[in-house]
Amino acid sequence: MTGQDDALAQQESAATSAALDGCIYSISAYPQPGVTPTVYDIRLFRQPIPTCAYGFGTVTLGTSVVYEPTRSVAINALGIAASYTRKSSVSGSAPITLSVHHVDPATLAVIRTNSLGVHLGAGNIVSENVAIAADGTTVTVSGTKTGVIWGESGSGSRYTASFPNFFTSTTAPTVAAFP
Repeated sequence: MTGQDDALAQQESAATSAALDGCIYSISAYPQPGVTPTVYDIRLFRQPIPTCAYGFGTVTLGTSVVYEPTRSVAINALGIAASYTRKSSVSGSAPITLSVHHVDPATLAVIRTNSLGVHLGAGNIVSENVAIAADGTTVTVSGTKTGVIWGESGSGSRYTASFPNFFTSTTAPTVAAFP
């Protein structure tokens, strides 16, 4: 399997929707109409089913220029963890970075935002998959990359960023790289 195939498999396995208390939360990317070059709005939607205490809602988490972002979402009683890759400029040298958000399930307010990128923009974060660890408070984002993420330990084309107490603090993540 090539690195590109592996990144595609990772993207396909990432969950783009999750459910809690009768509400379905999904993350999508939509091109803005009539905008050239293409700019994608990354949106989180809440879709109620009969037992959901909240109505339909949406929040725009960010944008990506030209590049259609990979994206994923995870949820528990403490909140929603949403992540996606993004490109901030049409420039070919603009890196693809990672954004991670803590979103309140009731209000859809963004409570916390973190960004990760390759050191000095010399590479890209190619894919991501957000998950909530068994302890219920640690959020991890794993995927593939080119280059070295600022502050990472280890080396290789795969990474895992761990955010301890993600829903209750602003503690910076630790990033581990591996082959």
